[in-house]
Amino acid sequence: MAIIDRNSILFEGSLTTETTGPAVALNALRLPGRMEPMPLRLSVTESFSPDEVQGIAIGLEESDSASGPWTAVPGASVNVPHSAENPALAAGARPYHRFLPQGVRKGWLRLTLGLTPVNGKSTSQGRIFAALTREEDLPYEAALMAGR
Repeated sequence: MAIIDRNSILFEGSLTTETTGPAVALNALRLPGRMEPMPLRLSVTESFSPDEVQGIAIGLEESDSASGPWTAVPGASVNVPHSAENPALAAGARPYHRFLPQGVRKGWLRLTLGLTPVNGKSTSQGRIFAALTREEDLPYEAALMAGR
């Protein structure tokens, strides 16, 4: 389990329309002298209904200050299609990068989320949590044991 600082949360809550998360400073998460990638956790905490949502566009924007101007981070945009046959936005899914993209060069980040609803439908369910962490937070898996 990763320790998450509340100042590093990119988005938390229900997603019913296109939205932009708060500005997050990278200065507290950088470890001087270490060139390892910075972990990023984005999880679906409540399933999106395939009857209501066709997909989500996820991206990152960067800036030199919390007030902007903001530009898109190269290589950070992902479109996640969602359907009954391929429920990519079910609870527990992690439909985004595990680490910050290499294109991040500035000191402030924010997450952009674009929801694509099914024509004529409104979105009533679906929640997302996204944050920067110091260590990678992977789900537990069964241990590999010789002879079993």
